[in-house]
Parts: sequence; structure tokens; C-alpha cells
Amino acid sequence: MSNQISAEQGSYLGQQLEQVKSELAQSSKDLIEIRQETFSHYPAVEAAKQKAEITLKNYTTARADAVRDKARRDSLFSALTLAPVFSNRLLLIIAWAVLIFAIPFFAKYTIGKFLGIVLSLGLYIVLVRKGMKKQGDLKSKAECGSILLFGQCRLSFMHFGSKESGDSKYPYKAITAPADEKDISGNWRVDDKFGKMYDSDFVVFHTPKEADKIFAILKIPNDGSEAHLVDINANTEAWDWKIYKQMSADLVPLFAQDISAINTFATSAADWVKSYEYIASLEQRLKTLTDVTENWQDVAIEEETLDRVLKLVDLFASGRKPSPKGILLYGPPGTGKTLIARKLAKHAECNFEAVNISDLKAGHIGQTAPKVKELWARCREKAPTLLFVDECESAFAKRGGTDNDSFGNELVQTFLSEWDGFNQASGKVLVIAATNRHDIIDNAIMSRFTASVEIGLPNDVARKKILENEFKQADIDLEVSSALTTETAGMSGRDIHTLIATLVAENINREIKPENLIEQVRKIRGKGSTQVKSLTWDDVVLPETTMMEFQNLGKELKNAEKLAKLGISTPKGILLYGPPGTGKTQIARVLASQSGLSFIAAATSDLKANFTGQSGSKVKQLFETARSQAPCIVFIDEIDIVAGARNGGNDSFTQEIVGQMLQELDGVATKEGQVFLLAASNHPENIDSALMSRLERKIEIGLPDQVARSQILISMLNSKPTDFEVSEVANQLAEKTQGLSGRDLNSLVTRATRRAVSRAIQSGDDLEHTRITEEDLLESIGTSFAENE
Repeated sequence: MSNQISAEQGSYLGQQLEQVKSELAQSSKDLIEIRQETFSHYPAVEAAKQKAEITLKNYTTARADAVRDKARRDSLFSALTLAPVFSNRLLLIIAWAVLIFAIPFFAKYTIGKFLGIVLSLGLYIVLVRKGMKKQGDLKSKAECGSILLFGQCRLSFMHFGSKESGDSKYPYKAITAPADEKDISGNWRVDDKFGKMYDSDFVVFHTPKEADKIFAILKIPNDGSEAHLVDINANTEAWDWKIYKQMSADLVPLFAQDISAINTFATSAADWVKSYEYIASLEQRLKTLTDVTENWQDVAIEEETLDRVLKLVDLFASGRKPSPKGILLYGPPGTGKTLIARKLAKHAECNFEAVNISDLKAGHIGQTAPKVKELWARCREKAPTLLFVDECESAFAKRGGTDNDSFGNELVQTFLSEWDGFNQASGKVLVIAATNRHDIIDNAIMSRFTASVEIGLPNDVARKKILENEFKQADIDLEVSSALTTETAGMSGRDIHTLIATLVAENINREIKPENLIEQVRKIRGKGSTQVKSLTWDDVVLPETTMMEFQNLGKELKNAEKLAKLGISTPKGILLYGPPGTGKTQIARVLASQSGLSFIAAATSDLKANFTGQSGSKVKQLFETARSQAPCIVFIDEIDIVAGARNGGNDSFTQEIVGQMLQELDGVATKEGQVFLLAASNHPENIDSALMSRLERKIEIGLPDQVARSQILISMLNSKPTDFEVSEVANQLAEKTQGLSGRDLNSLVTRATRRAVSRAIQSGDDLEHTRITEEDLLESIGTSFAENE
């Protein structure tokens, strides 16, 4: 699979794959060198550990002996009574009788009275010493047992780094040795009552019977700070912590002689661990890039965008810090945001929770917060979790705004507290949200997203990929040509899916040809577009140079993507100006029909609102809609009405419209080359100068000359019943209609047609024999000039 990626010449992911392979090879070599350097210090740590264990054993043995001796001495008075030796009262009486009476009595007749006394006294001393030992050992048994048990602990060393780990629950980055390689590095936590312990060295005590279980750690001060014995897995009933804390004070200076070994090892091991973690991240990235062709073949997304999202999800899944908190996917409907979220869950191989507004909002105030808390508790329990919130603008609308209510405020506040507040998930939950309206999302929510990623409409490469996939799914044997790709410009993945489904349904028993597809594209293009009739350039009469300019413009707009790759930009806007009725609006319709792009016609009511602040929002929404189905033509007729000169005494609404329109045309929100403004005006001198400067081309559509008038009349009369030679009469009428516009000529023909119909009705309702006469047209000419005067 990696060969498939790298084989794609110029592929961004292919380049990334080769780069990762190179970095991985070099890092692996570097790791070998760093490891050798690191573990060259390991023998010193092992030697220090063995010495520390001997020190501990000798110390605890000596301390136990001292405790035992003291207990024996303290038992002297009890031992003098011989009670510790003879626990039975009768035996004690007999013993005293033997010492006082029996031995002296028999000695007087055998060895002498004096020797009898000496023998009796010697035996008494032996019994007293035996009593002291028995009584003292019994009294010190528990304490000596604890001391000797402590002495049996296996030891290791640990060093806390000087910087935080990035995990709030386990803030200390620790290096432990001797240990298995997998256990050398880890994150630790210590109770805050012991104070901050960054850049500290410790002797680690492992329980005698479970060597992998840590019993306690002893901080060895290196800066004059206080030593601490920190209990880790302490059983307070079996371990005498009062004694251990006393002993730790004695052990600190003994251990301090060899603690430097872990400090030296930790300095080198930190670099080794860092390199090891880096290689692990490279290996994960290599796997991601290797699998991307197979796992993401049905998702049309730009490689740079996909790579950016996958990097964030890989970082979250790895558990490394800092972990991303959220990813916002925004863009027009149908661009695959939900599909991407599902793919990310599969890619990360972790728990996936998908929710929408109904899963978060409750029916009554006060019930929303528990639902949100329950959701987060479930996510943490099954962590790591990807939490996907679809159509998130409905759940996270700005607090205090017109799009939110008290239920929404409760939802946002609770979600924030669970996400990044007091109850934060500490990197266990990654929120992925999708929206079409990221501009209305609450600012506090927006600030929590690590990245906001635009999932825009597919470009030509992505559309080709989508078409190929859809053809394959529908079993259509049709090559995806450049023409097909160009025709689908501005369509989302969902639009293309709908297109193919409709095409198959309407051609179920016929072979599907490219022209069928192109015809269907033009039927369903731009669901939010203003519908226009299917017109051609034959439907307008223009001078040849002007006609050529418009035809070229249509081709430019249609191929805006290809031109952009060549570094050639399409115009931002064009102004059509001239007298009324010269066909400016008709030209806009033809341009929309022939270019095949989405077309939005905006009237005055679509831009001007009733209250201050709303007009700008209307303009912004108009261009947002255009961008959501870009490439798109936005047509504003009579633009001088809504975009008059700002210093010409216009109202605040007009100034607001002009200001917002300027920002949309070349501000931060624009999609260069994707949204084209086509404006028409009868009074260009009234348009704001700043807006005029953005309209790169100004094309005058003047009154038609005689030849043009003749062509217009022929076009109109050819479709109507006449009793004369159309071309001959049209030429004659053209001579008589100097100064009339195309609209005037249309009115002239319409008036003549009405006269002919009226005459047919008066002659017996024989409408089938209706005919327009030359006289009807000549009378209409006179009426037209009279009306113009």
C-alpha cells in the first residue's frame, strides 16, 4: 500500500511517507548511539543499588540488635523474679526453694557451705540472664520483625525531572533504574503534602515478596530540603511507619553517598526516552500513511487537510502530552464531515460516541446538565473516546445571542465544565464537532478546539475521485473525463451521489452517456441557486467584441480551478452598465446558464434590512451561501440602489451594505476566484467608488444599433405567426426604431401581437388564424415613441 502512495507523482501524502521513512531510519540509528551512551552508566547504578541493599541490611540488622538488647536490659527487674523463666507458679516456688534451701542443704554435707552458696548464686544468675533474653525478645519481637522486614526490601533508584509531564494527575516525569527497559520511564504523582519534588532523587523500596510492587520511596535531599519517606502501597497494619520514618533519617546520609549514580543515568536516559517516544510516533505515522489509501479511498478530502486531522488524532490516541482537546470540522452541507468523523474513530481504534442536539437537550430547565454529565461520564469510563457532535451549532450557539435560549446556555456551561473545567477529562476525550455555521458557535466553545478545519467543496481532483467511486458503486462503465469533472464544479460529495442516483433512476433501461450526466448536472446544480432558463448566447444580441468578451468570461469562470493552478486569477467582479432595457439582466442569465456554475440573484430586499446591523448580516449570509456552493456567480441588479456612494448622503443601511460587501469581495472571508460578483446598473456614477474599484471590468451595454435591432426583431418574430417576410420587415422596422432598447422592441412586438389577437377574436374567435401584420408593427412603433416621449 505504501508503494501506491509513493508512486503518485507530486502526491502530498507520498512525499510525507518518504519523509517519515527517512526520519525513521535516521532516528533508529541515532537511538542505537543514544542507548549505548545511556546504558554505559547502567552498571554504576546496579553497583550503587547492590551497595545500598547491603547498607540497608547491615543497618536494619544492627538496629534490630540494638532494639533487642535494650529490651533485654529493660527486662532485668522482671527477670530477677525468675518469672519470665518459670511461667508456672508452682515451678517458680520450687525453683526458689531449690536455690535457697535445697542446694545449700546438700552442699553442707558434700562440697561445703560456701561452695553451695556460690553454686546457688551462679545458677540464679544464669536463670536471670535467660529470663532477660526471653522477656526482651518477646517485647521487641514486633519491632524487630518490622525492622528486619524493611531490611529485606529490594532497592532501586528514581529521579524526577525538572519539568512537568503535561499530565495533571501524574505531573512528575520519572526515570527508574535498575528496571526493565519498558519500566525505566514513566509519570508519577506524590501527595501534595510532601511539597514539590521536581528534580529530586529517590531510593525506591520494593516489597520483599513482590519485587515489582513499590512499597515506599525515600527522597534524598540534594539542596538542603527535608527528606521524606513517602508511602506508596503501604499496609499500615503490617508496617510500622513510625519506626521507618525514624530509620529513614539515619539512612539518608548512608544512601546519599551513591545517589549520584541515578542522577547521571537519568540525564542520559531522558534523551534516550525522548528518542524512543519520537520513534514510536514516527512508526504510528508511518502506519497511518501506509493505510490511508485503503481506509480513506471513499472520502474525497485534500491530502494536506486529511494529514493535518490525522496528526491530531494520532497524538490523542498515543496518550502523549499535550493532548488535543477538540477538532472542529466546518464547511458546506454534504462535504463529508460526518463520514470523516466515523473514519477517524475507526482509525484511532478507540471508543466512539456520536450525539446530536436531541441527545444533549432535555425537555425542562435543569434536566440538560445531568444528560451532559452522564454523557461525559460514559466517555471517560470507556476512554480514550472520540465524542462526535454533529450539527454542533444548534447545541453550542452563542450564549446571550438570538440563536440560543436558557436550555442552550445550560448545555454550553455544563459541556464546558466537563470538557475543560473543574471536571476536565485530562486527555481522555477528544471532541470532534461538525457544523455548517461556525460563525454562531459560542466563543468559549470555539476556544477549546485545538484546530478548526474547513472541509470545503471538493476540487477537481476530489470530484474525479468521487465520480469514479460513484460510477463503480453504480456499475456505470463511463470514463471520468476532464469535461465531466469541470461540469460538476461547485457540487458537494452528497450532490454528486444524488446526481448519480437520479441519473440511474431516470436511465434504468438505457446506456448512460456523458451527455446524460451533463444534462442532469445542469438540472440539479446548486440547490440554493436561483433557477434560470436554459439559454444560449444566441438569445442575446451584442456587438461581436462584447459577445466574445462574455463568452471568454464564461469559460474563465467554468475553468477557474485550472487557471488557479497556473497562477492566473479570475476577475472578482464585472459591472454591466447602460440604459434601461438593453439586456443586462438577460446577459446575466445567459452567463449563468452557459458557465454551468451556481447562480444567485439578489434583489434589494435580500440585502437591505429594517434595523441597523441586519443589512451587513444579510450581505454576509449571501456571500456565505455563495461560498458554500462555490464556484458561484452572485448577480445584483440595480446595484446603485443598495451600494450608493457613502459620502453622498446615503442612509446608514447603505453604508453598512457597502462596507460588508467590500470585506466579502477581498477581505479575509473571501474565496479567491470562487465567488464572482456580476452587477448591473443604469446609473454607474451613483455607485460607491471603493466598490467600483473592486469591479475589475466595466462593460457598457448600450442601445442596439440598426443591425442589432434587426436581429432582435427577427429573433422575436420568428417564433410568432406573421403574414409577411420576417427578415425584410425586420430590416425596415430597424430603420424606424432608432433609439429604442431591446426591452422597447419586445414591448413593440408584444403590442402588435395583442392587436392581432384582438382582431382575430373580433372576427369570430378564430384564434388559429391569428396573424401579425406589418401594419400592427408600424402602429406599435408610433405608440412606443409616444410613450418614450
